[in-house]
Amino acid sequence: MNSSNFAGYIEEYGKAVYSFCMYLTKNKDDADDLYQQTFLVAIEKNEINEDSNPKSYLITIAANIWKNRLRKELWRKKKVDIVYFDDENHTEPADEHGSAEDSAVKNSEIAALRKCVLKLPDKLRPVVLMYYMEDMKISDIAKALKIPEGTVKSRLNKAKKHLKEWMADYEG
Repeated sequence: MNSSNFAGYIEEYGKAVYSFCMYLTKNKDDADDLYQQTFLVAIEKNEINEDSNPKSYLITIAANIWKNRLRKELWRKKKVDIVYFDDENHTEPADEHGSAEDSAVKNSEIAALRKCVLKLPDKLRPVVLMYYMEDMKISDIAKALKIPEGTVKSRLNKAKKHLKEWMADYEG
């Protein structure tokens, strides 16, 4: 892969990959690290295929790196308890076509949904993000996470139930 191709991938898919990393890690510093490591691994492997889905490939790399980090953290956590800082600096751009009130309601709903997604267990969150945020197919998610398609569907179903229940609490 030459540097112009790589720059094109960053320009075209960088925002989506970074957003995915933010949702996985739940904080900016870890997301920055995961984002950078994702593209470093992509350069190192040099296997991005234009004919397949490059965005899906990059998301898969990020998910696998994150999964490996979780395994390491779980091992370390057995030795020393880790305390995380919750960074809530997620904002939506203002809506140019709606009223200020509509925009405030929409942003409030989006913020509530984001909080609910962040509350999902580590096994459910990446599946939801890959499916809804990155528009990946169930078969692609299964390949990326190295789990059966039925498990992806099951996790999506469980996550939807949690989100529906939690969002009802925000509305009521």
